[in-house]
Amino acid sequence: AAGPKRPGRGRAPRPASLRGRRAGILDNGKAKAGLLMSAMAERLRATHGVADIVKREKPVAGPPSSGVLADLSRCDFVLVGSAD
Repeated sequence: AAGPKRPGRGRAPRPASLRGRRAGILDNGKAKAGLLMSAMAERLRATHGVADIVKREKPVAGPPSSGVLADLSRCDFVLVGSAD
């Protein structure tokens, strides 16, 4: 279960450009989620110069492992979502 939100946290600043950046994808295992986010990341590579894409998976009903979080923490931004 999710805990309470931490006060005082805002949104991360947006980068001025995605050129040369590393994109992360957290696939939650739902049907088509990974496919959709991979297509989005490839589009960002083609149109905005994203340099690298790191894709990791997590169980549908559970949190990502500490290894997955460590891998994604080295990305400049991460696409997270769900689909059915």
